[in-house]
Amino acid sequence: MNLLQSLRHSGQSIWLDGFERSWVSSDQLQQSIEDDGLRGIRSNFKALNLAIQGHAYDRDFNTLVQQGMSRSARSDYEYLLVRDLQLAADRLKQVHAHTQGQDGYVQVDLPPDTLFEAETAIATAQKIWRAVGWSNLLLRIPATRLMLPVIEQLLKEGVNVNATLVFSLNVYNQVFDRYFRGLEKQIQLGKSVSNGVCFVSFAIYRLDAAINPLIAHSETSFGMMQSRLLYEHYQMLYQSERWRSLHKGAKPLRLVWDCTDIPPESAWQYFQIATPETVMMLEPSTLERYRKVSLLPTRLIDDESDEQILTSETETLSDEQIDQLVNEEMARSLNAFQQLLDTIEYKRRRGIWLPIASMVNCP
Repeated sequence: MNLLQSLRHSGQSIWLDGFERSWVSSDQLQQSIEDDGLRGIRSNFKALNLAIQGHAYDRDFNTLVQQGMSRSARSDYEYLLVRDLQLAADRLKQVHAHTQGQDGYVQVDLPPDTLFEAETAIATAQKIWRAVGWSNLLLRIPATRLMLPVIEQLLKEGVNVNATLVFSLNVYNQVFDRYFRGLEKQIQLGKSVSNGVCFVSFAIYRLDAAINPLIAHSETSFGMMQSRLLYEHYQMLYQSERWRSLHKGAKPLRLVWDCTDIPPESAWQYFQIATPETVMMLEPSTLERYRKVSLLPTRLIDDESDEQILTSETETLSDEQIDQLVNEEMARSLNAFQQLLDTIEYKRRRGIWLPIASMVNCP
């Protein structure tokens, strides 16, 4: 049993960040489900961009041109995206069914330039949701002040949401309130509360990189400590009378430990945050590195000394710090999405599907 399988047997779900279609269609996804216990995947702008820069999607571009369907870089992106998501959702449907909707999701970010107006974000989310047509699709939407009402509205409509860019207990509580109201609306409409599940992503490494290094006298980082607080809060919420008042079929607002952007050699310490009923999202390079490792980290974050450090030497983030983190991540996403559109536009202009590396030699 490798480390990834051990995590799965301990109640920790593993999702992969980034894929392209050939990885799914060649049965590599199925193999990872069977061998590694993989339980979900995410389409991201960077991975898709890299795949398009080569020849992975040339047949799709040729089809678009031959059928007169290539109207813009954005429309071509939507065409490629929907096909990717549909194929991945189909491959993950058995996981989704077997786990009764706990896992088996393919997730994607809304285009970041649609996140500055609530109406635009809702319309874009509805368009993607209808086009893909699979109930195990998960739309990633940042839990900003502007987007919180969007998250609530989509949940009321039965659309699955992963609320991202959550860096504090306060924001988690705000998402929980929106999720709770969405479930209440489903009940009022006589619909199943299993429609419209919600997750919350906590970007641990982003927090560590932006805030501070290891806490004094501890091998545990600030982000890992905050994740422990968040998990304890999660457990408390689902023992409350408010949650118990809902229909028993309602699914908890599960936590996703976003461990992307972590150098694979540094990921080991972050496996300490593995906790039952949560999700850990890893990059392909990290998944590959630990595929042959058979032991879990020996030092878990449940030491009394860490508890003392947590209460005495750490503070909650200020609103200004959180806003700065969110703005930085939004800017990163916008940049990655624009690079993807630029790559697609180059392919469209050339009309001949050459590797993108040849751009430097083009007039």
